[in-house]
Amino acid sequence: MRADRLEPLFSRHSHNPSFFEVAAATRFNGQLLDFCVPVNPYFPPADLSRRIHESLPELLKYYPDYADVHQAAIASMIGVPTENVVVANGSTELITSLCRDIDGPILTPIPTFGRWIDVPQELGIPISFLPRRAKEAFHIGIDELQVAIPKTGASTVVLCNPDNPTGAALSLETIRELMERLTPLSLFVIDESFIDFSGIESAASLAIESSNTIVIKSLGKSLGWHGIRAGYAVANTRLAAQLRRKLPYWNVNGIASFVLKSLPDYRAEYTASFARVAADRESMLARLSAIAGVEVYPSHANFLYARLRQVGSGPALRTRLLEEHGVLIRECGNKLGANSDHLRLAVLPPPAVERLAYALEECID
Repeated sequence: MRADRLEPLFSRHSHNPSFFEVAAATRFNGQLLDFCVPVNPYFPPADLSRRIHESLPELLKYYPDYADVHQAAIASMIGVPTENVVVANGSTELITSLCRDIDGPILTPIPTFGRWIDVPQELGIPISFLPRRAKEAFHIGIDELQVAIPKTGASTVVLCNPDNPTGAALSLETIRELMERLTPLSLFVIDESFIDFSGIESAASLAIESSNTIVIKSLGKSLGWHGIRAGYAVANTRLAAQLRRKLPYWNVNGIASFVLKSLPDYRAEYTASFARVAADRESMLARLSAIAGVEVYPSHANFLYARLRQVGSGPALRTRLLEEHGVLIRECGNKLGANSDHLRLAVLPPPAVERLAYALEECID
């Protein structure tokens, strides 16, 4: 009976079901190994969890700090002025707020993070797409983008850097050139939710000096805690103030507030964790590339993008991995610009990857 519940769960538009839904529905009896949600396995440290536990009664009893406290904490971590930071309840709050003020049309490369497609469509904003191609390592060229803008009439461009789910990324110098060429646009949004794992410098400092650029970032991926719901934007003082006024009071919960204030105390561990993930990513790429029947692409994020050589086999593979091996993966059939042959696999340490590799070798014909 439980297996019958899986297909409706995975039919969700653009996104996967929650981990909790899947765990309740699968017939696998044991601890699931999650390669679906890309999360930092080397952060947070146990000491931070202990401090949250000790402070929990007060964190739940009282209202959290005001936004300026969170702004200062993030500004100190990323090295920008406080007045240029906007703190949010995850990047999705920023995406929704920004899209509500965009007249459009929007242009974005695909595949990409689903909310950059869903929200404009829900709000009736015209949106056009620029396909990423495997033969070009999923990179979008500056000239290609510049040609597409007048063809689509786009007034706003959204670029995920690194991209989700392909992991393709542009260097800071390329972003700088792109910003110079896109000056006539009303808005240029760079979503850097996965940049900490890339070794690429953030464009936040460039956004501060730009008239039309906003950098946004989710923090859950880097912190290792998606559930606290935290993110931020960086822009020039005028754009930051405008965006800040549109967000609700106390939009960051008490636990997230505590984590943001505590983060500077763990700066060294936080930074070191990204290098460890990057090393695991290269190890994982090498291991999975040795498996017949799957092509794995290089990535600048904390996940790998892969293509199954057997057309249309993604959903069946996803179900077998889950039901027989307790391994949860992200099959990309509901992502615009991808299909059911494509997988996104979160980067995990080598022992977990060995379990995934064994399961793939067992399940791929």
